[in-house]
Amino acid sequence: MADDRRPARSRTAAPRPLGGLGDLAELLGGDSERSKRFLGGIAVGAMVGAALAGAAFVRRRRTEDPPRD
Repeated sequence: MADDRRPARSRTAAPRPLGGLGDLAELLGGDSERSKRFLGGIAVGAMVGAALAGAAFVRRRRTEDPPRD
């Protein structure tokens, strides 16, 4: 007997690519659930990037030879 049940849909729809500047403006508006998810991803990406850059800066500062007088 074949299983006629359809697979359960995920809670979120598959992301679709931006169609143009209108779609980007909609995402940056912050009103829809999709735009909130997009802006949250941008914020998380910025924080991770800043943390990586800061860690690299500190590592470089620690490994440099101190100036000799």
